[in-house]
Amino acid sequence: MARRPYYFELVLIKDELFQRTAIGDWKTVAEKYEAHPEIHKAVNKSGDTALHIAVLDGQEREVQKLVKLICDKDGSKEALGIANESGHTPLHLAAASGSVRMCECIAKENVRLIGRRNVGGETPLFLAALHGKKDAFLCLSSIYGDEGRRPYYWRRNDGDTILHVAISGDYFELANEIINYYNDYNDFLYGNNDQGLSPLHLLAGKPSAFRSGSHLGRLNQIIYHCESN
Repeated sequence: MARRPYYFELVLIKDELFQRTAIGDWKTVAEKYEAHPEIHKAVNKSGDTALHIAVLDGQEREVQKLVKLICDKDGSKEALGIANESGHTPLHLAAASGSVRMCECIAKENVRLIGRRNVGGETPLFLAALHGKKDAFLCLSSIYGDEGRRPYYWRRNDGDTILHVAISGDYFELANEIINYYNDYNDFLYGNNDQGLSPLHLLAGKPSAFRSGSHLGRLNQIIYHCESN
């Protein structure tokens, strides 16, 4: 009997791969990844790879396994940077979840992914701030270093900066960390988004910021400035 073309075998392997991700059979998924490096880039209808799904499922150990398999089998590590239909790479999803463990294992293999933007212009660094994930934000900032201080990485398409979204979400400790990390923070404080609002405008409209005594350092100075004007 004639052997089926390998292409059709890969289609079947891909189908089984996503069946296994759907039921959380990560042991079999890892086995498939090891045996068939060609499926590292396989995506489902939403454009998600098995790595995307593992991150979404919060499978920290399995994410580490899959990342290692990708890096061991694929010298270009291209599969780490595949974006789904929303423009999210696995690192975007890891940053939004706040998992430092997942952020580290992906970002350290390809540091440039920290600066990748989704369809809304949001980097993983931005998503960590948007969701108030302070530890993930600090982790990615530390890995990316000075490169991450450029406006390209901390401003999205609607003009909001990481400081806008931290204040909007009442993540004041994170806002303080952002101000401390970006030494020249005037651009953050007074830079307007597309609605003409600066982070200072947003902070002035946050009574909770003035009631709480948990904010330290420069943010306290800014709050005092708001109260005095």
